[in-house]
Amino acid sequence: MNILDAINKALSFVKLGKIAQAEKIYLELLAHHPDDIRVLPFLGWLYFSSGRYKEAVDVFEKVNHSTRDINVITGLGLAYYYLNQYKAAYDNLRIAADEKPSLDVLEKLITCACEKTNKPETVFGYAKKMRELYPDSPKTWEAYILAALCAGHLEEAENYCAEKLTEHPESPALYISAGLVQEVLYSNYKLALECYIKSYELNPSMPALYNMGLMYSALKDYDKAEECLLKASANNPDSPSLNTTLYLLYAKKKEFNKAYDYLQKAALKYGRGAELVNHWHGEISINETLYVYGDQGIGDIIMYSRYLPFLKENFKKVILALPQTLIPLFKENFSSAFYQIVSLDEPVKYDKSTFISFLPYYLNMDFYKEIPSSDGYLKINNPENNLFNKDKLNVGIVWEAGGTGLRGPLDRTMNPRFLAPLFEGLDNVNFYSLQVNAAMKACDMYPALTDIGSGIQNFLQTADAVNNLDAVISIDTSVAHLAGAMGKKVFILLPYVADWRWFDSDGKTAWYTNAELFRQTVPGDWGPLISEVKERIKALASAR
Repeated sequence: MNILDAINKALSFVKLGKIAQAEKIYLELLAHHPDDIRVLPFLGWLYFSSGRYKEAVDVFEKVNHSTRDINVITGLGLAYYYLNQYKAAYDNLRIAADEKPSLDVLEKLITCACEKTNKPETVFGYAKKMRELYPDSPKTWEAYILAALCAGHLEEAENYCAEKLTEHPESPALYISAGLVQEVLYSNYKLALECYIKSYELNPSMPALYNMGLMYSALKDYDKAEECLLKASANNPDSPSLNTTLYLLYAKKKEFNKAYDYLQKAALKYGRGAELVNHWHGEISINETLYVYGDQGIGDIIMYSRYLPFLKENFKKVILALPQTLIPLFKENFSSAFYQIVSLDEPVKYDKSTFISFLPYYLNMDFYKEIPSSDGYLKINNPENNLFNKDKLNVGIVWEAGGTGLRGPLDRTMNPRFLAPLFEGLDNVNFYSLQVNAAMKACDMYPALTDIGSGIQNFLQTADAVNNLDAVISIDTSVAHLAGAMGKKVFILLPYVADWRWFDSDGKTAWYTNAELFRQTVPGDWGPLISEVKERIKALASAR
């Protein structure tokens, strides 16, 4: 039997659902011709359709190194998506969307761009293409509304959602989109919840339950949130988004053992966690090396780095893998021979591995009652920066949050128009922007705000600037954690739905002694917070 006949026979087995027989034929062919690009794509798609996404990626990548095949690129993008490797998924799906824009490819690409990779700059064009090619698909309606929100076309998102709901008043998908519109445009969590409940009544789905859980949590009904999320998780136990959300919910409830159960489910099965081996579970291994992977966001890594010194009692050496922007700062602070600091993708040899966010759990240090080094644990040895006028109080400002997804960065970002009162009547204060890559150009709006953020290349340079300031005003982002970790006076502005680590407390936080929290009482309204902070700044300036 020649190769083409064998492939046709395997395809007939696939149609009959006899996957094992088809796989056997492909593997026998490849035993004699291991790089045959006629056979490999069929095997890749067989693995993909069977949910064996890692094996599919391995086969598709082998083909991709030999020839350019748009069907293989499509398979790679989709397989990476289901493996939650969203950067690789985005890169491949974007090529596929340009050449062979199927409904599934466009939907996954838009989801990657908006929710997973923080790359919304091109997404609206693909959403418009999706609307032209597939105007009657509910997937198109959802994707278009999401893309419009991410791209800042807020009125377009609201109008399109209203139009489609008028045409399709019984569409569960559109009620989820309507809820998202209420969240993003109006911070109306109660009405958003009603939309998600309506979607669930029309179709009891995991997305509806998931969003209901988020809204109950936003409204501080944590028991209802838990009920919805556990119900959704019952049929989707491996969902990384559900497990991550349950982790965040239980952390907010201070049920930390439960929280870490779900964090481990989310982290260890997908992405980098699936690649790490020999996971550490808290045992003493004084003659071994621990690889600590800097997971989650920059602020999280800074926050959890306070636990690194406690590993000296357990290991002979720690290899710390970090985003490039943090490496100079951490080399300055963790310079002893005990630490080796590498980039996230640098291959190294180790005995045990863990995530930096797992450290308090496996060190058995309850991170509410036993938070160490809250008075500052990161230091800068650089000399004073001559940029700053020491005759006045020097204050740094950050108003935009980064990160992936639509909800988190948007909730934590403050429109710079709220800053206006700070620059009135405080002539004895210098204000400096620490904002890097600002989308909203506050420095153009306020002559009194000096831009130093545009020249910052990494967090050591940010720390150098913070070290020479008297105080920092920041929304909940990495600079707030950096200032707190350095023991600097920092005023942290929190949205109505704040991150778990701030719990439901106001004023002080156990994480950072010199931090002060200011929380919205009305969703989206930063004005009262700025007024309070201005009074604190005025008092600091008067006390000089």
